[in-house]
Amino acid sequence: MGRRLAVAVVVVFAATAVLADVLASDRPLLLHLDGRLYVLPNAIDYDALAGRSGDDLRAAMDRDDWAVWPPVPYAPDTVRTRGALRVLEPPSADHWLGTDDRGRDVLARLIHGARTAAVLALGVAGLALAVGGALGAFAAWRRGLVDAAIMAGCDVVAAVPGIVVVVAAQGLIGRGGLGAMIALVALPRVAALARVVRAALAAALAEPYCDAARAAGASERRVVVRHALPHAAGPAAVATALSAATAVLSEAALGFVGFGAPPPAASWGELLQQAHENGLAWWLAAPAGTAIALAAAAFDGLAHRPRRQPLTLPAVSPPTR
Repeated sequence: MGRRLAVAVVVVFAATAVLADVLASDRPLLLHLDGRLYVLPNAIDYDALAGRSGDDLRAAMDRDDWAVWPPVPYAPDTVRTRGALRVLEPPSADHWLGTDDRGRDVLARLIHGARTAAVLALGVAGLALAVGGALGAFAAWRRGLVDAAIMAGCDVVAAVPGIVVVVAAQGLIGRGGLGAMIALVALPRVAALARVVRAALAAALAEPYCDAARAAGASERRVVVRHALPHAAGPAAVATALSAATAVLSEAALGFVGFGAPPPAASWGELLQQAHENGLAWWLAAPAGTAIALAAAAFDGLAHRPRRQPLTLPAVSPPTR
């Protein structure tokens, strides 16, 4: 995926995650009811509307009342109670991407699943950059036994797949929240970031400009922070983008095997699980699979720098006599 397209996909992905409640909710964006105007009752819990679903609000409205509904007038974890229950219904005019095996709107769960994936991607990438970057910088600075111990620990952590760690931890201590899931998924990426930063700093510290800084009287800490660390920013940014891509794929894989985000959080992996359990229902598998592939490919595209074209000089004809 090209870099510009990757940036556009990441922007759409982030905007969908932030505006999920505006795009898909069973409550209106604006509501005029009983002579009072409610702004964003889908996000703000007004006392007068407490416990009232979208169907209840529709039933309470009279001629003088009005509402502005989201583009997808369904919540990700609720079922519309008006009319017959529609379970595993293919796409229709009422449900643009159909319904799942509990009658929930697939498009609403797809939109809110972007928020789950974005939170996990941001948390994993940020934690990996902070912890892994600090460990790599400390190892490159101290060297010797400290460097060997940190790198050996990173090798041990990197040898165990992250998904296995999450499944084993949840089997031992029970399913935790999204924070625990972020910490467990980030462990292998912390090791990867530490190795990348350490290698970049070690290469930079061996350059002549660092030797010149030492000869001028700069301390080793100043040499690392002021002169070597900026040269590790590029490799660290690439590894961070790859961490976000890995987090999206890990969230989908964990949701598929039933160890993903705790309910009622929407998950792309859960949609794939439902598709697998219900005869590969394409309206469940295709949207979720496409979203996972696009998000992961976009973060991977951000990690690859565009190649610089070689400098070509114009041909110079010999002077004429």
